[in-house]
Amino acid sequence: MDLFQIAFAFSIGFGSAATPCVLPLVPGYLAFVFGSERFDLVKGSLVVYSGIMVGGTFMATLIGLAGEFVDGRWFLCASAAIISFIIIDSIFTHRLRPIPVGILIRRKGSIAGFLFGMLITFIASPCILPLLAALSIYALTVDELASRFALLIAYAAGLGLPFVIMGAFAGAGKRLIKISRWSRIVQIIVLLATLTWILWSLLAA
Repeated sequence: MDLFQIAFAFSIGFGSAATPCVLPLVPGYLAFVFGSERFDLVKGSLVVYSGIMVGGTFMATLIGLAGEFVDGRWFLCASAAIISFIIIDSIFTHRLRPIPVGILIRRKGSIAGFLFGMLITFIASPCILPLLAALSIYALTVDELASRFALLIAYAAGLGLPFVIMGAFAGAGKRLIKISRWSRIVQIIVLLATLTWILWSLLAA
């Protein structure tokens, strides 16, 4: 695996968080959980980042080992079914997302921020899932276990970076709230496109 693939996975992670339905909400969340002081915001963003990396390490291990010990097509079909179910729930029923949100609601401090980072994939699944699904499916096509692991770790590192940036520049981040009004439309379009792509990939495989 070359550095370009690692950089590409990192950029996909960054792009997953730098979306209209995630990025504008980050400054407000950091301020609610950690306070409005600059030092507290920066420290809090690093706590969230560490949670994202721990969750990303678990995800990378799971996908990496699955590609090693489970038949690739079977795992791909199972993963596609799970992702499709989450996408359909995100568009129509909204039953899954409230579960992790309910665990963290009104909670403050480092533990809450760390758990938020670990669960960010589920909490912000409508925005994060499309690019994560694409990278995960690609990772399953890579032969080496270490390469699959490196791809997902690079994704997690990129996913957490916008939180650190927003923690350091919270004042500028508040200006992004205006674009969140379009987030629901963007979510639905992207999720439907992702669902179509997954079904097409399965039929073409």
